[in-house]
Amino acid sequence: MTFGANTILVLAGCTLFGAIAGSVGTFVLARRRALVSDVAGHAALLGIALGFLAGEALGIGGRSPLVLLVGAASTAFLAAVLVPPLARLRRVGDDGAIATLLAGFFGLGAVFFSLVQSHGSGSQGGLSKLFFGSAAAMTRADLFMLALLSIGVLSALLFCARGFATVAFDEDFARVSGVPVRALDFALTALLVATVVAGLQIAGVVLVVALLLTPAATARLAPASIRRTAVLAALLGGTAAFVGVLASLATDSIPTGSAMTLVSATIFAAALALTALRSRISRAKRATRNIEDLRA
Repeated sequence: MTFGANTILVLAGCTLFGAIAGSVGTFVLARRRALVSDVAGHAALLGIALGFLAGEALGIGGRSPLVLLVGAASTAFLAAVLVPPLARLRRVGDDGAIATLLAGFFGLGAVFFSLVQSHGSGSQGGLSKLFFGSAAAMTRADLFMLALLSIGVLSALLFCARGFATVAFDEDFARVSGVPVRALDFALTALLVATVVAGLQIAGVVLVVALLLTPAATARLAPASIRRTAVLAALLGGTAAFVGVLASLATDSIPTGSAMTLVSATIFAAALALTALRSRISRAKRATRNIEDLRA
Protein backbone atom coordinates (compact mmCIF):
# COMPACT_ATOMS: atom_id res chain seq x y z
CA MET A 1 0.00 0.00 0.00
CA THR A 2 1.57 3.26 -1.16
CA PHE A 3 0.57 6.81 -0.27
CA GLY A 4 0.84 8.77 -3.46
CA ALA A 5 -0.75 12.11 -4.21
CA ASN A 6 -3.98 10.48 -5.41
CA THR A 7 -4.22 8.33 -2.27
CA ILE A 8 -3.86 11.35 -0.02
CA LEU A 9 -6.46 13.16 -2.12
CA VAL A 10 -8.95 10.30 -1.76
CA LEU A 11 -8.26 9.99 1.97
CA ALA A 12 -8.84 13.69 2.52
CA GLY A 13 -11.99 13.83 0.39
CA CYS A 14 -13.62 10.72 1.86
CA THR A 15 -12.78 11.71 5.44
CA LEU A 16 -14.21 15.18 4.87
CA PHE A 17 -17.38 13.74 3.37
CA GLY A 18 -17.73 11.24 6.22
CA ALA A 19 -17.61 14.07 8.74
CA ILE A 20 -20.14 16.18 6.83
CA ALA A 21 -22.51 13.23 6.37
CA GLY A 22 -22.36 12.27 10.05
CA SER A 23 -23.19 15.76 11.27
CA VAL A 24 -26.09 16.25 8.85
CA GLY A 25 -27.36 12.73 9.54
CA THR A 26 -27.73 13.57 13.23
CA PHE A 27 -30.39 16.19 12.53
CA VAL A 28 -32.00 14.04 9.82
CA LEU A 29 -32.48 11.20 12.32
CA ALA A 30 -33.69 13.58 15.03
CA ARG A 31 -36.33 14.95 12.64
CA ARG A 32 -37.28 11.38 11.65
CA ARG A 33 -36.36 11.94 8.02
CA ALA A 34 -34.11 8.89 7.61
CA LEU A 35 -36.13 7.30 4.82
CA VAL A 36 -36.47 10.65 3.06
CA SER A 37 -32.72 10.56 2.56
CA ASP A 38 -33.13 7.15 0.93
CA VAL A 39 -35.75 8.60 -1.42
CA ALA A 40 -33.43 11.49 -2.30
CA GLY A 41 -30.50 9.14 -2.96
CA HIS A 42 -32.46 6.91 -5.32
CA ALA A 43 -34.14 9.87 -7.02
CA ALA A 44 -30.73 11.30 -7.87
CA LEU A 45 -30.29 8.52 -10.45
CA LEU A 46 -33.08 10.03 -12.55
CA GLY A 47 -31.42 13.45 -12.40
CA ILE A 48 -28.10 12.03 -13.50
CA ALA A 49 -29.69 10.37 -16.52
CA LEU A 50 -31.72 13.47 -17.44
CA GLY A 51 -28.67 15.67 -16.96
CA PHE A 52 -26.62 13.51 -19.31
CA LEU A 53 -29.31 13.49 -21.99
CA ALA A 54 -29.85 17.24 -21.64
CA GLY A 55 -26.12 17.93 -21.88
CA GLU A 56 -25.81 15.84 -25.02
CA ALA A 57 -28.86 17.50 -26.59
CA LEU A 58 -27.52 20.99 -25.84
CA GLY A 59 -24.07 20.16 -27.13
CA ILE A 60 -22.27 20.88 -23.86
CA GLY A 61 -21.43 17.26 -23.11
CA GLY A 62 -23.39 14.83 -20.99
CA ARG A 63 -20.40 14.05 -18.76
CA SER A 64 -20.10 17.65 -17.56
CA PRO A 65 -19.88 17.45 -13.73
CA LEU A 66 -21.95 20.61 -13.36
CA VAL A 67 -24.75 19.25 -15.55
CA LEU A 68 -24.85 15.92 -13.71
CA LEU A 69 -24.71 17.67 -10.33
CA VAL A 70 -27.58 20.01 -11.15
CA GLY A 71 -29.65 17.14 -12.54
CA ALA A 72 -29.07 14.90 -9.53
CA ALA A 73 -29.76 17.71 -7.05
CA SER A 74 -32.96 18.74 -8.84
CA THR A 75 -34.66 15.35 -8.83
CA ALA A 76 -33.36 14.46 -5.35
CA PHE A 77 -34.74 17.69 -3.92
CA LEU A 78 -38.05 17.30 -5.76
CA ALA A 79 -38.53 13.79 -4.40
CA ALA A 80 -37.59 14.85 -0.86
CA VAL A 81 -39.96 17.84 -0.71
CA LEU A 82 -42.84 15.74 -2.10
CA VAL A 83 -42.72 13.30 0.82
CA PRO A 84 -44.37 15.48 3.55
CA PRO A 85 -47.39 16.69 1.55
CA LEU A 86 -48.02 13.23 0.13
CA ALA A 87 -47.65 11.68 3.60
CA ARG A 88 -50.30 14.06 4.98
CA LEU A 89 -52.93 12.45 2.76
CA ARG A 90 -55.01 10.30 5.08
CA ARG A 91 -55.07 7.22 2.87
CA VAL A 92 -51.35 7.39 2.00
CA GLY A 93 -49.34 8.05 5.17
CA ASP A 94 -45.57 8.20 5.66
CA ASP A 95 -44.78 4.65 4.54
CA GLY A 96 -46.97 4.89 1.46
CA ALA A 97 -45.50 8.23 0.42
CA ILE A 98 -41.91 7.08 0.84
CA ALA A 99 -42.48 3.75 -0.92
CA THR A 100 -44.33 5.35 -3.82
CA LEU A 101 -41.80 8.13 -4.42
CA LEU A 102 -38.78 5.88 -4.02
CA ALA A 103 -40.15 3.30 -6.44
CA GLY A 104 -41.42 5.90 -8.89
CA PHE A 105 -38.27 8.02 -9.10
CA PHE A 106 -35.91 5.05 -9.06
CA GLY A 107 -37.98 3.25 -11.70
CA LEU A 108 -37.93 6.31 -13.94
CA GLY A 109 -34.22 6.63 -13.30
CA ALA A 110 -33.64 3.04 -14.39
CA VAL A 111 -35.63 3.63 -17.59
CA PHE A 112 -33.76 6.80 -18.51
CA PHE A 113 -30.45 5.25 -17.51
CA SER A 114 -31.05 2.47 -20.01
CA LEU A 115 -31.49 5.19 -22.64
CA VAL A 116 -28.20 6.71 -21.53
CA GLN A 117 -26.41 3.37 -21.81
CA SER A 118 -27.60 2.97 -25.40
CA HIS A 119 -26.87 6.57 -26.37
CA GLY A 120 -24.99 6.89 -29.63
CA SER A 121 -22.45 9.48 -28.45
CA GLY A 122 -20.33 6.91 -26.64
CA SER A 123 -19.55 9.40 -23.85
CA GLN A 124 -21.68 7.66 -21.24
CA GLY A 125 -18.90 5.28 -20.19
CA GLY A 126 -18.32 5.17 -16.44
CA LEU A 127 -21.68 6.58 -15.40
CA SER A 128 -22.70 3.17 -14.08
CA LYS A 129 -20.05 3.61 -11.35
CA LEU A 130 -22.40 6.07 -9.71
CA PHE A 131 -24.42 3.10 -8.47
CA PHE A 132 -21.65 2.12 -6.02
CA GLY A 133 -19.30 5.09 -6.28
CA SER A 134 -15.76 5.50 -7.52
CA ALA A 135 -13.78 7.41 -4.92
CA ALA A 136 -10.50 6.62 -6.67
CA ALA A 137 -11.54 8.96 -9.50
CA MET A 138 -11.64 11.97 -7.16
CA THR A 139 -9.78 15.04 -8.39
CA ARG A 140 -8.49 18.22 -6.78
CA ALA A 141 -11.57 20.02 -8.09
CA ASP A 142 -13.80 17.47 -6.32
CA LEU A 143 -11.90 17.98 -3.07
CA PHE A 144 -12.22 21.74 -3.43
CA MET A 145 -15.99 21.41 -3.92
CA LEU A 146 -16.24 19.17 -0.85
CA ALA A 147 -14.33 21.76 1.17
CA LEU A 148 -16.73 24.48 0.05
CA LEU A 149 -19.68 22.22 0.87
CA SER A 150 -18.30 21.51 4.34
CA ILE A 151 -17.99 25.23 5.05
CA GLY A 152 -21.54 25.84 3.87
CA VAL A 153 -22.97 22.89 5.80
CA LEU A 154 -21.10 23.79 8.99
CA SER A 155 -22.29 27.38 8.77
CA ALA A 156 -25.90 26.30 8.21
CA LEU A 157 -25.80 23.81 11.09
CA LEU A 158 -24.33 26.35 13.50
CA PHE A 159 -26.97 28.87 12.50
CA CYS A 160 -29.94 26.49 12.54
CA ALA A 161 -28.94 23.94 15.19
CA ARG A 162 -31.19 25.35 17.92
CA GLY A 163 -34.16 25.55 15.56
CA PHE A 164 -33.53 22.05 14.19
CA ALA A 165 -33.42 20.66 17.73
CA THR A 166 -36.61 22.45 18.81
CA VAL A 167 -38.57 21.24 15.79
CA ALA A 168 -37.22 17.69 16.10
CA PHE A 169 -38.13 17.23 19.77
CA ASP A 170 -41.46 19.08 19.91
CA GLU A 171 -42.93 20.34 16.65
CA ASP A 172 -46.14 21.62 18.24
CA PHE A 173 -44.23 23.65 20.82
CA ALA A 174 -42.02 25.02 18.05
CA ARG A 175 -45.05 26.21 16.06
CA VAL A 176 -46.65 27.86 19.11
CA SER A 177 -43.34 29.54 19.94
CA GLY A 178 -43.16 31.09 16.49
CA VAL A 179 -40.31 28.90 15.21
CA PRO A 180 -40.41 28.79 11.36
CA VAL A 181 -40.95 25.04 11.10
CA ARG A 182 -41.48 24.91 7.34
CA ALA A 183 -38.41 27.05 6.64
CA LEU A 184 -36.28 24.86 8.90
CA ASP A 185 -37.60 21.69 7.27
CA PHE A 186 -36.81 23.22 3.88
CA ALA A 187 -33.27 24.05 5.05
CA LEU A 188 -32.72 20.55 6.44
CA THR A 189 -33.96 19.02 3.19
CA ALA A 190 -31.55 21.22 1.24
CA LEU A 191 -28.64 20.13 3.47
CA LEU A 192 -29.72 16.50 3.11
CA VAL A 193 -29.87 16.68 -0.68
CA ALA A 194 -26.56 18.55 -0.93
CA THR A 195 -24.86 15.88 1.19
CA VAL A 196 -26.40 12.98 -0.74
CA VAL A 197 -25.44 14.44 -4.12
CA ALA A 198 -21.91 15.24 -2.92
CA GLY A 199 -21.45 11.61 -1.88
CA LEU A 200 -22.60 9.99 -5.11
CA GLN A 201 -19.08 9.74 -6.54
CA ILE A 202 -17.69 8.48 -3.24
CA ALA A 203 -20.29 5.89 -2.26
CA GLY A 204 -22.85 5.80 -5.07
CA VAL A 205 -26.64 5.87 -5.08
CA VAL A 206 -26.91 2.62 -3.13
CA LEU A 207 -24.57 3.29 -0.19
CA VAL A 208 -24.48 7.05 0.30
CA VAL A 209 -27.45 6.96 2.68
CA ALA A 210 -25.65 4.46 4.92
CA LEU A 211 -22.74 6.87 5.32
CA LEU A 212 -25.23 9.61 6.16
CA LEU A 213 -27.18 7.74 8.83
CA THR A 214 -24.99 5.04 10.40
CA PRO A 215 -22.50 7.38 12.15
CA ALA A 216 -25.42 9.44 13.45
CA ALA A 217 -27.18 6.31 14.75
CA THR A 218 -23.95 5.26 16.48
CA ALA A 219 -23.47 8.67 18.08
CA ARG A 220 -27.03 8.63 19.42
CA LEU A 221 -26.17 5.61 21.56
CA ALA A 222 -24.19 7.95 23.80
CA PRO A 223 -26.39 10.20 25.96
CA ALA A 224 -25.58 13.79 25.00
CA SER A 225 -27.10 16.97 23.63
CA ILE A 226 -27.90 17.05 19.94
CA ARG A 227 -24.96 19.37 19.25
CA ARG A 228 -22.50 17.05 20.97
CA THR A 229 -24.10 14.12 19.19
CA ALA A 230 -23.56 15.88 15.85
CA VAL A 231 -19.90 16.47 16.69
CA LEU A 232 -19.45 12.83 17.72
CA ALA A 233 -21.23 11.65 14.55
CA ALA A 234 -18.88 13.79 12.47
CA LEU A 235 -15.86 12.24 14.18
CA LEU A 236 -17.26 8.72 13.73
CA GLY A 237 -18.14 9.36 10.09
CA GLY A 238 -14.70 10.78 9.32
CA THR A 239 -12.99 7.90 11.11
CA ALA A 240 -15.07 5.26 9.32
CA ALA A 241 -14.30 6.88 5.97
CA PHE A 242 -10.57 7.11 6.70
CA VAL A 243 -10.30 3.50 7.87
CA GLY A 244 -12.51 2.33 5.00
CA VAL A 245 -10.26 3.94 2.40
CA LEU A 246 -7.21 2.30 3.99
CA ALA A 247 -8.97 -1.08 4.04
CA SER A 248 -9.92 -0.71 0.38
CA LEU A 249 -6.34 0.15 -0.55
CA ALA A 250 -4.99 -2.80 1.44
CA THR A 251 -7.27 -5.39 -0.14
CA ASP A 252 -7.51 -4.04 -3.72
CA SER A 253 -10.77 -5.99 -4.07
CA ILE A 254 -13.28 -4.10 -1.92
CA PRO A 255 -14.72 -0.89 -3.40
CA THR A 256 -14.02 2.20 -1.32
CA GLY A 257 -17.68 3.02 -0.70
CA SER A 258 -18.42 -0.54 0.42
CA ALA A 259 -15.40 -0.58 2.73
CA MET A 260 -16.41 2.72 4.33
CA THR A 261 -19.95 1.43 4.87
CA LEU A 262 -18.72 -1.83 6.40
CA VAL A 263 -16.41 0.00 8.81
CA SER A 264 -19.23 2.34 9.82
CA ALA A 265 -21.58 -0.61 10.40
CA THR A 266 -18.88 -2.42 12.42
CA ILE A 267 -18.42 0.61 14.65
CA PHE A 268 -22.19 0.77 15.17
CA ALA A 269 -22.35 -2.94 16.08
CA ALA A 270 -19.46 -2.58 18.54
CA ALA A 271 -21.02 0.51 20.13
CA LEU A 272 -24.38 -1.25 20.40
CA ALA A 273 -22.76 -4.25 22.11
CA LEU A 274 -20.88 -2.00 24.55
CA THR A 275 -24.08 -0.10 25.33
CA ALA A 276 -25.94 -3.33 26.05
CA LEU A 277 -23.06 -4.59 28.21
CA ARG A 278 -22.93 -1.33 30.16
CA SER A 279 -26.69 -1.49 30.69
CA ARG A 280 -26.46 -5.03 32.05
CA ILE A 281 -23.61 -4.09 34.39
CA SER A 282 -25.59 -1.10 35.62
CA ARG A 283 -28.68 -3.24 36.29
CA ALA A 284 -26.56 -5.82 38.10
CA LYS A 285 -25.03 -3.13 40.32
CA ARG A 286 -28.48 -1.73 41.15
CA ALA A 287 -29.75 -5.21 41.98
CA THR A 288 -26.74 -5.81 44.23
CA ARG A 289 -27.30 -2.53 46.07
CA ASN A 290 -30.98 -3.35 46.54
CA ILE A 291 -30.13 -6.73 48.02
CA GLU A 292 -27.59 -5.14 50.37
CA ASP A 293 -30.15 -2.54 51.45
CA LEU A 294 -32.68 -5.28 52.20
CA ARG A 295 -30.13 -7.21 54.24
CA ALA A 296 -29.21 -4.08 56.19
